[in-house]
Amino acid sequence: MMRRKSVLIKTLSVILVLGWAISAHSLVVPVKSSLAMAAMSDVGGRTVTDKDGRAADLVVVGTVATMAAGKPNARGLAVTGGKIAFVGDAASARKRLRPGGRLIVLEPGQAVMPGLVDAHVHMLDAGLMLTRCPLDEAPRGPEGKGPALEMIKECSKRAREKGKEWVIGSGWSLVWFDDKGRGPSAAELDAVVADLPAVFYDDNGHSAWVNSLALTKAEIFTCKEVPRGRIECIDEAPKPDSKPWGTLREAAVNLVDEKLPETTQEEWLAGLRVAQTILHSHGITMLQDANVNPSMVNAYSEAARTGQLTMKVVAAQIADPSKPASQADELARRRDEKSTGRFSASAVKIFIDGVLESQTAALLEPYVRTDDCGILNWATPPPTPTSSSCEAGDSGVLHELVSRLDRHGLQVHMHAIGDRAVREGLDALAAARLANGPSDNRHHMAHLQLMSPADLPRFRALGVIANVQPFWMFPDRWFEENAEAVIGPERAGQLYPLRSIVRAGARIAAGSDWFVSSPNPFCAIQVGTTRQSPEPPFGAPWIPTERVSRKTLLAAYTTGGAYVNHREHETGSLEVGKAADFVIVDRNPLTVPVRRISGTRVLKTFVDGEEVYAAGPATGPQGDPDPEEGRRQCEDAP
Repeated sequence: MMRRKSVLIKTLSVILVLGWAISAHSLVVPVKSSLAMAAMSDVGGRTVTDKDGRAADLVVVGTVATMAAGKPNARGLAVTGGKIAFVGDAASARKRLRPGGRLIVLEPGQAVMPGLVDAHVHMLDAGLMLTRCPLDEAPRGPEGKGPALEMIKECSKRAREKGKEWVIGSGWSLVWFDDKGRGPSAAELDAVVADLPAVFYDDNGHSAWVNSLALTKAEIFTCKEVPRGRIECIDEAPKPDSKPWGTLREAAVNLVDEKLPETTQEEWLAGLRVAQTILHSHGITMLQDANVNPSMVNAYSEAARTGQLTMKVVAAQIADPSKPASQADELARRRDEKSTGRFSASAVKIFIDGVLESQTAALLEPYVRTDDCGILNWATPPPTPTSSSCEAGDSGVLHELVSRLDRHGLQVHMHAIGDRAVREGLDALAAARLANGPSDNRHHMAHLQLMSPADLPRFRALGVIANVQPFWMFPDRWFEENAEAVIGPERAGQLYPLRSIVRAGARIAAGSDWFVSSPNPFCAIQVGTTRQSPEPPFGAPWIPTERVSRKTLLAAYTTGGAYVNHREHETGSLEVGKAADFVIVDRNPLTVPVRRISGTRVLKTFVDGEEVYAAGPATGPQGDPDPEEGRRQCEDAP
């Protein structure tokens, strides 16, 4: 996981809107219903069957952006038995419709495109957090602290009324607090909830804010050393008996997590229902959940078995740095036992380092004015934040684990933020190739915020896919105010080298990292194309030499996402024989003015020919671009 940007969905309004959308699920509202009925009468009893003798159940007529290499554009498509039976001209598509079948005629400006693939998202975690105490609606600037504390006070009241043992929430921003080094204090949380233990995860998923009672429950009485983690201290020059401040970093968060009530399968499934609908509303039909524990695997498997999973999901099972490399055998067994239907547990998530904001990302050179090189999770022994050498630690365990996973045919999904983390990950993948020979496991590395230019060509050479998050590619408040002070101006000017990755010949896929940042892929595509904020004031392009085209990013969200998940023969483009995974949008993101991409509205989403999401009444885009449109769509979508 990584940082949350300043434009997030407003969760409460989203849930209310989606509740209406689900109830109106069967209505044909975004398109011309009357025209569709008239068109059906035009077809009459004449039908054209597919090769299996069946006529089309569903026909869509209008602009079709196929994302297929040989035939990128069409005017109609036909669906039979959940598969695409025809892509081509409108008249031929209409003739395939069976009597009683469904015909959708798009309005001017609307378009059909492949279902989008989010290659790095936290769907179950996001859904669960939305059912607890999310702080997403608090402003992302310093003024957000007061509203956030009021939200926590209200959540605490509800927790007491429901007899909850803990208050659990997420979404606090570092910019709310004066102490940017240590983060928020237990005393600040005690002021609004002192009688129940409370834990709130930050907006990048790598730190936790706890109150005094939570520290007591977790038996954190001093700033003791924690492998691969850090307990922030009250004393600016910590001593062995220093008292904890109230912010926990990386693996130190586990000390509290181990004391929380176990999340039940019913709670996971409730979260799934919320999050799945939100992602469908953004056109997502397939994803890779990037951090899945055994209970989450069980919940996904149950949802797939019982028909509750309307999303195609690959789970990246979490690997534990505290366990030996032999854990690969257990992960492979779980894949074999739990994969079913639309769900596959065929990937493994490896967190190599942390994040820049908390100075836990692993760097090749220390953070400014320190000897701190960050935290390298898999080094043995792990280098501490005060290591004098950024080369400290031996990553032999990581190499062995990756080689074992590769032999099992498991895909490795790495989190790598800092340039040393990227290099360590590539070294481990190179070791696996040396040990096992080439494979088609399609290992990939996410985030890639800071990279050494020397490592760019290694992605293509090793067949490693770059899993990028385009929505982060503009400077939020923390980066504007702190990046140069933390890593220096030279490195701050090299962040998110997307065009360099593409020019080096690497394959790319794209993801949102939701709940860390907005799940809206159209906002992400606009940001990656402009390297500017999607909301006014847009500001100057940030490191403009690293901009890429909208076509490159849309491909990363479609064909690239299908490829990284081993599903390119099934989905990712609209071609005959593939699954009917597609979306209807109110504009064509490949042709509208660039600053209108983020305002793209998903009208309908289909998975295997089944409508899984329908928006409220809408028409095609009209008039001049609205400068506020990016703000509305990125915050309040759908």
